[in-house]
Amino acid sequence: MKKIYDHLIKNGLAVGPRSIKKLDLAIRDGRITAMAPGINETRAKNVIDAEGRYLFPGLIDVHVHPVYVDSIEDCSVSGAFGGLTTMIHYAFARPGMSLAETVKQSIGLGRETSHTDFAVHGAMFDAKNQIKDLPRCFKMGVTSFKMFMTYAKQGWMTDDYSLAQGMDAIAQLGGLAMVHAEDGLTIDYLEDKYRSRPQKEVFLQTRPGTLEADAAFRAISLAQVMNCPLYIVHVSARQSLEPIFWARSRGQLIYTETCPQYLCLSDKDLQEKGPLAKIGPPLRTPQDNEALWQALKAGLIDVIASDHAPKDKKITDDFLKALVGAPSSETMFAVTYERGVNEGRLDLCTLVRAMTITPARIFGLFPRKGVLRKGSDADLVIFDPYRKRRIMQKTQHSNAPYTLYEGLECLGALEMVIQRGKVVVEGDALRSKAGRGNFLSTSIRSRQ
Repeated sequence: MKKIYDHLIKNGLAVGPRSIKKLDLAIRDGRITAMAPGINETRAKNVIDAEGRYLFPGLIDVHVHPVYVDSIEDCSVSGAFGGLTTMIHYAFARPGMSLAETVKQSIGLGRETSHTDFAVHGAMFDAKNQIKDLPRCFKMGVTSFKMFMTYAKQGWMTDDYSLAQGMDAIAQLGGLAMVHAEDGLTIDYLEDKYRSRPQKEVFLQTRPGTLEADAAFRAISLAQVMNCPLYIVHVSARQSLEPIFWARSRGQLIYTETCPQYLCLSDKDLQEKGPLAKIGPPLRTPQDNEALWQALKAGLIDVIASDHAPKDKKITDDFLKALVGAPSSETMFAVTYERGVNEGRLDLCTLVRAMTITPARIFGLFPRKGVLRKGSDADLVIFDPYRKRRIMQKTQHSNAPYTLYEGLECLGALEMVIQRGKVVVEGDALRSKAGRGNFLSTSIRSRQ
């Protein structure tokens, strides 16, 4: 009998958006070709027994910064060991740089070096002078653009005039405006006010949740006026949920994202880890953590993404001078599964949905990505819920010299990661080659 499947995964527990079913999954030519119980294994070249294991779609991380100690290639390797098969990288156009040329370079580097499939966001650090590049970016398949409402001292903040102009242009082109929502000028004032105090101790005071909520409300208001879809990145404060709920109740198109660190860590971790845990927005309180878990359950938060921004930092660094950011892609699923599913805060379907089908839908990658379905790309993860694994920096694949989760024991571990029918990660081994990742053009949903 002719072998018609490249791989047949038997007896897996397939995690869907709303349910889990025991079935077999067949792969041919990089696509899922059949999903059903009892598929004839004699028709497959390779059979994998996944009895007792979960099967879920390859994870999608839509918030990755390959501009610090990790390149696009490094990010893709680190991400693959965390179950990621698709990443969306920010192309950082600093002041004085061309947004279009930066996007073009990011796409080229990804095609040359990425192990995972990837897309690109434009990050406008000088929106006033970079908005003119938006049409060129759309022609390259990049349709989502981030603007910063903070970092005024660094010269990166987008004022309201340029924010409105950017949203207007993005809306007319059919794209998605993304914002880092914090009141930058007020934060700068608070930093100056508390300059004489120990900076680690007052870090959260200088960036209160109210200032995140206020910026979120302002971005929502401008997006409504400009009729522009809005994506609020790394929501960290419970206060921000109120304007988001208000806007959605009025029918406004707003997408929301939080990150593992805002679900699982707090200011207590900052006080213990100092510069290593200096991120923006800051780690907040256990009450904020709980509010975000509840928002995920309720659907007010759509996406979990990593905000992977690894920096070369030591715990002994001067806190004030230390850079903002931390590694996160590789640990993203492990820590949210442990704190969310194992500790009873979230069901597995909701967790997986926030990292697969929802981001795939938002950025126009569905149904090719984000779902286990006949005809979709054979991107999937085999996950053993009974195997324990301890997170340690020495076993991580980022070039960052630390992890914020050092020593955390997690029940559940990735066993295999497959992309388009090819094994990328098997146990502790990388089975892929640089440059195998495909560039993916994005497109934005016009309605919820």
